[in-house]
Order: sequence, then structure tokens, then C-alpha cells
Amino acid sequence: MLEASPAALAAWLSCVLLLLSPVGDWRIRPLVLALAVLGLLWREGWRSPALWWALALLTGARVLLDWPLADNHAYLLVYWCLALALGVREPALLARNARLLIGLCFALAAWQKWSSADYRNDVFFLTTFLLDERFENLAVLSGLSYEQIDLAREYLEADPRLPSRAFPFELPLGLWLMARFSTVWNLAEQSLVALSFLVPPGSRLRCLRDPILLVFCLCTYAVAPVVGFGWILLAMGVAQAEASHRLRKAYLATFIVLIFYGEVPWSGLLVDLFNLG
Repeated sequence: MLEASPAALAAWLSCVLLLLSPVGDWRIRPLVLALAVLGLLWREGWRSPALWWALALLTGARVLLDWPLADNHAYLLVYWCLALALGVREPALLARNARLLIGLCFALAAWQKWSSADYRNDVFFLTTFLLDERFENLAVLSGLSYEQIDLAREYLEADPRLPSRAFPFELPLGLWLMARFSTVWNLAEQSLVALSFLVPPGSRLRCLRDPILLVFCLCTYAVAPVVGFGWILLAMGVAQAEASHRLRKAYLATFIVLIFYGEVPWSGLLVDLFNLG
């Protein structure tokens, strides 16, 4: 597979991510899985525009059925399947569309964050670490106990029409620092990814495209429990990468690392190791 072209590897990884992160409910999922398997097992299946048009329709149907609650990466997956349908036989076109999709995705994400006062002042991450069960182990690692997290959720989820009361405890410095670091890191890295993918040809920033995207995926999805999003970004990333063994190995290795991120509850293991909570 490392000998394959960037377009072939991108299509192959796209089929793999559809198998690892099944799309839709029982009405859509079997068809998506069958087409993904076909794309992997049929020798030239990945080169068939019909395969990707069918997957674009199915992933688009998934978004419509989940409307308006579909995840962000569900939309991106539809756009990527469309890009493959249009450019799977034209590597230059596929690479250009992959760069634009990544650049615009990160540019819009960065713009939304920079324009939100509640993001810039760390409120977003403070409430996320306290309210989202997927991040509660990180909150414990920052110095909270599970009992304090329960108290914080009760306070934050209380009916706003009730009389106001003081927050039940003082937030530890570790949580404030974690929220500050998360805010600054996300603003800086997402802005840099957007710039490196959208700058015109010849810009020195273009050399940062692949390293910064790989670093983003390795760091972000070690914490954020949405590795499916990372797999889509990596499939698009390898499509626009130069045809070098080193880059192909880096993208493939990062894709595999994200599989372990999704299966190994490392934050919970750290909590148990240090007897926290």
C-alpha cells in the first residue's frame, strides 16, 4: 500500500474509515459497509467514480436523516466522498479539492472560535471539562474528584429560573491551566493549519501543511473522542501530499495511532494508576 499513489492511498483509507466508523442507522449502514468492503477488495474498486457517488448519496442521506443534529464531520464526509467521485481518476484535481476542504474547514473553525468571547476567555473548555462525560477523566487529572464533577454538573444544569447560588467549590488551578492551554493551542494550531493549506503556491507556509496537520491529529484526537473526524482529515491529507514514502508512512502511521486512541481509555488508566478521583 505504501507503493500506491496518494490518490489510491486516500481512497483506501477512506474505505477503511467507513468500516471503522460505520455511518448511519440500519437503513444506510449495511450499504455503506458493503461499498467500503467492495472498494477494498475489488482490485480497481477505489478508482470507480460510481462507488464514490453512491457513498456520497448514502452519507448525504445520513445527514438528512439526522438533521439538524448530525455531527460536523458527517458533513465533511459527504464533501469528501463527492471530491473522490469527481477526482478519483484525476489526482491533481483530487489533491486540490483535498487542500481546499482542509483549509476551509479549519479556516471556518478558527474564525468561529476567534469571534466567540466565550471561547477566547476559556469558558468553553471549562464547561466542557465539567459537563461532558467523555472528558471527566481529564477533569480528575486536573485536580477535581468525581464527586465535585457531579456537583458542578448539578449547578450548571440547574433551571436558570431558580434563585442564583454560589458555585459549590473553588475550581483547582490545574483545571484553569488545562482550559487556558486548550484554548490557546486550538486557536493557534487551527489558524496555522488553515493558513498553510490556503496560502498561494510558492509560499513558505506550504511546507508546514503536512507536519502541522499530522501534529494536530496526533494531539487533538488523543483527547477529543471523535477519531472518525481525524481519519477523514488524514485521508484528505494524504490525497494532497507529495508522492514520497516518508509522507505516506507518516499519514498511515498516524491513522493507525488514532485507532488505538479510540480503543484504549488512556485517561481512565492514568486516573487508576495515580489513584485519583
